[in-house]
Amino acid sequence: MLVIVSLVLGASDVAWAKGVTSRKMRFVERGANLTVNTSFTNILDPDDYAALSSGFPTRIVIHLVVYQQGSDIPVAIQRIRRRVVYDLWDETYVLEVTGPKGVYQKRFESRVQLLRELTQLRRQPVAKLSKVGIGPHYVLAVVAQLNPVEEERMAEMRRWLTKSSSDSSLDSSSSFFGSFVSVFANSKLGEADRVVRLQSQPFYRVKQ
Repeated sequence: MLVIVSLVLGASDVAWAKGVTSRKMRFVERGANLTVNTSFTNILDPDDYAALSSGFPTRIVIHLVVYQQGSDIPVAIQRIRRRVVYDLWDETYVLEVTGPKGVYQKRFESRVQLLRELTQLRRQPVAKLSKVGIGPHYVLAVVAQLNPVEEERMAEMRRWLTKSSSDSSLDSSSSFFGSFVSVFANSKLGEADRVVRLQSQPFYRVKQ
């Protein structure tokens, strides 16, 4: 039997990068996987919460990266995409989740219940146990993005930005124009409405 041991955060462990918040997370071995319980409810402000009932889609993309402490090389990486739309006819919230387990949908009548599912990770696999050695210390980095710009659209924007000033005209009738106007607030490329970056406490596996 193996046990996950969490360490108390010291001053040197806090905020290893600018804008990163240290968060105590719960790690448990389940089958062949290391799983985590944590949340990032602060990714939604009151306006974002109200917008869940608008009928327009809200997207959250979550990246989970396990590192061995002191190393920049990831041990495991997971990407989860959550997309929610309020069904005005059925008066239910439809949540679509895309991740390592494939694609599945859930429906919620309550926005409070939806919020929990949308902004929490429960028993979420983050790495195969075969990738997490016994003894070394590890940390989990969580990056959650609210309504990130789609990768294809980002590439199109960057191509446009690299054009010379003499060839910078843009057809306002193109589908790209609307996205360009909505994303650029200060003539800068915005990749998401909001980004939450979390770092777990160090943890390690031991035999028992």
